[in-house]
This record gives sequence, C-alpha cells and structure tokens, in this order.
Amino acid sequence: MSIFQVLGCGFLVLVMWLVLQQYKSNVSIFVVTAFGAMVFLSVAGQLQTVLQTLMQLCEQAGVNVIYLTTIFKIIGIAWLTEFFCQVCRDAGSSALAVKTEFAAKVAILLLAFPVLTAVLESVVAIL
Repeated sequence: MSIFQVLGCGFLVLVMWLVLQQYKSNVSIFVVTAFGAMVFLSVAGQLQTVLQTLMQLCEQAGVNVIYLTTIFKIIGIAWLTEFFCQVCRDAGSSALAVKTEFAAKVAILLLAFPVLTAVLESVVAIL
C-alpha cells in the first residue's frame, strides 16, 4: 500500500470517525483501530524485505545475527506498544497507556541487557 493510499484511506476513516463520534462514539474507536491494524499489516510485508537484507549484510560482515534480531524485537515492541497506547488514549484510557508503556520499557530493557553486557565486555577487553 502506497503512502497516498494510506493517506486517502486515513482521510476517509477520519470522516467516518467524526460522524460516528456524534452518533455512536463507542463504535468510532473500532473504526480507527481497524484502520491502524490494516496499515500495520500492509507495511509489515514491506518491512520483511528490509529485514532480510539487513540480516544478509550482518552475515556477510560477520556480525552476530542475535544482536540484529534483538534490535528488531525491540523495535517491534516499541511500535506495537505505541500503536496500542495511542488506541488506549483515543478510547480515553491514558492510565492504561502509561502502564503499558512502562511494561514495554521493562521488556525492552530485558531484551537489551545481553547486548549491553556484550558491549561492555568488549570495552573491558579493549582496555
């Protein structure tokens, strides 16, 4: 899906949301969430090519693929959490969004810890 298609669909969803907000406000959040999921799924297919290329470059450079995989997981957690938290805020539950963001930050820290440890070990070995 091109950016122009996303923007066009986004405009239509915005109009639908504005109309539904007046009459059926509890349904309007589902329209926006469905649009977000549709955009995410369409972009995910395009990202697969980029990820495969980066994995091949890591293998050719002799970099451990585990580090790149960890970075991909961290980016995925951040994007999914951001999407979910924005849906929570749109639905009026900023408290749930804040708690989810905290949980995601802890999950990211736990994923990043082995990478940080490896970097520190490399620095110590150089010194």
